[in-house]
Amino acid sequence: MTKKTKDEKKENGHLINATFLDKNGNKKNIKDVIGKGDCWFLNKANSWILTHNAIKTIANIAGISKNYEVEESQNIVPDYKNELEHIVRITIHCKAKRMGEGCVHSDEDYLTITGESNRTNTPNKGRGYLRKMAEKRAFDIAVLEHLNLYSSVFSEEESSEFTQTKEKEPILMPGSSEFESLVKEINFLLKCVSLTQFRTFRMKMKKGIKENKYSAKQLNYLRELYKKRVAEKAKSF
Repeated sequence: MTKKTKDEKKENGHLINATFLDKNGNKKNIKDVIGKGDCWFLNKANSWILTHNAIKTIANIAGISKNYEVEESQNIVPDYKNELEHIVRITIHCKAKRMGEGCVHSDEDYLTITGESNRTNTPNKGRGYLRKMAEKRAFDIAVLEHLNLYSSVFSEEESSEFTQTKEKEPILMPGSSEFESLVKEINFLLKCVSLTQFRTFRMKMKKGIKENKYSAKQLNYLRELYKKRVAEKAKSF
């Protein structure tokens, strides 16, 4: 048996196996609906990255409405003390085939996600429009989570977190009240070793988001830890 080349391994990686349901409930493979220029493999994270346009294409095929609700944070005002922090909450609505109370993708046909962007966690190309970056991040994450793709691929708007060479300062510091209230979730995530366990964690987090259980910083901390853990375990999936 010959050894597979690095490119062959990529072709048999997450993207080739990542599927979602279209608006009628039919299975679609991501590689069949987006162009080669709309995705790339990030070796450092062993993960596929999709452009924002690719995610919009997938959302349209899945029946997710182009119109979504946007709510500005009432507690955070961008200034130079918080690195021009912008926080928005967006709610996507899915018009796909109905299944009970929800749709073919989930038991709910909507999802609310918080997006956050500042000068520290945003690459140079996006620092001129931080408010829009926060909205794009929230939309992309909402689409991927609603379609159960967030353990397989990530949005380009988050990919800078994978490529930074310097160790980033933690979003939450151990010992702080916000960190300590996440200990249960953190310990569960650190023990995840299978896709099923990661999916269970994602569902628990979605429930917490719906119940407004987390602050923006707590959500960002959990998402970064989630992506890091998925990348660490990706080779064994």
